[in-house]
Amino acid sequence: MKKKVFFMLSHLGAGGSERVFWILSQHFDKSAFEVSLVLLDSRNCFFSTDLKDVKLIHLNTIRVSTSFLKLYKLIKKERPYAVFTTGGHITGLLSLLSVFVDIPVLIGRESNLPEFMTKLGGIKEKLLDYFVPLTYKRINIAVCQSIDIKYSLSTHYRIDRNKLVVIHNPVLPNNFKTKENSNSEKKIIIVGRLAIQKGIVPFLDIMARLPSNYSLNIAGIGPLEEEIRFKIEKLGLSDRVKLLGLVKNIAELISQHDVLVLPSVAEGFPNVVLESLSAGVPVVAFRVSGIIELLKNDFNGYIIEPNDFESFEKSVLKTCSKFWDTELIKDDVNKRFGVEKIVRQYENLLMSTNSLSLK
Repeated sequence: MKKKVFFMLSHLGAGGSERVFWILSQHFDKSAFEVSLVLLDSRNCFFSTDLKDVKLIHLNTIRVSTSFLKLYKLIKKERPYAVFTTGGHITGLLSLLSVFVDIPVLIGRESNLPEFMTKLGGIKEKLLDYFVPLTYKRINIAVCQSIDIKYSLSTHYRIDRNKLVVIHNPVLPNNFKTKENSNSEKKIIIVGRLAIQKGIVPFLDIMARLPSNYSLNIAGIGPLEEEIRFKIEKLGLSDRVKLLGLVKNIAELISQHDVLVLPSVAEGFPNVVLESLSAGVPVVAFRVSGIIELLKNDFNGYIIEPNDFESFEKSVLKTCSKFWDTELIKDDVNKRFGVEKIVRQYENLLMSTNSLSLK
């Protein structure tokens, strides 16, 4: 008999966690698993909802705080074998729900270093931080995107290491042709939410010091858009820096650039780096969670120590002048993080949970 699996999401907006569950739901072995993607909010989906052999369940509750009753009724009726959750709010909801309705296997996926998000967030995030250990008392397994996240959960929150497993995010192969190296034009790209943790505002100072033949495209939306626009104008970069908004085909867009930069101060396991490498485009990034598992200096990019803006600038210049074996970069990332390999790890995790007992 097929095992019924739920992937729980607040929405299908343009986010890394949403992308991962969207990919996993499609590539699970449908001869062994009956897969459903459960959405609290079905409005404004960034990713396609036309998914083969995946059942979409629209709760239309919009907020986590108003979803308890509908989700309780759904799980009681459908009786899934396993529920995957991602994000603190929704994982907390499922943890509470598991007290009242049977969920044989409850798996939480951690996409960020919780203590970093607490420092960067407001009162709500700081309050939620206290509930993380309590939440994980009801979780069978926590899937950590990176080694750093596993270490954080085991040390900062004292969560049992036996409950923690590292499974990286999957990458889809692509055949986009990479941009030819040109002395006349160097194209840089940043992809991410326009938020403080992405480090975009400080990077504009680096951009202002780069030669005039260097241009920057920024793909994404977020709360710092106006601040970023103001700084672009203040630094006289309006002709060299463009805000593109949300872009659907990210890997294709990245392939038209010489380098992707990740000036973030906090990450979990940045999907955009996977996308860049899958397009054969090297990456310059600060050392944040997941980066040492993704980048190899001089092979597919450079890792810079946090706040070392001078080295970051020099590495961008070096990257844009160096020859990169783009096919080797593509092959390497697909071998290490290809969707078939990652999905198999998730499936094996589920098959091994027969011996697990909750609570």
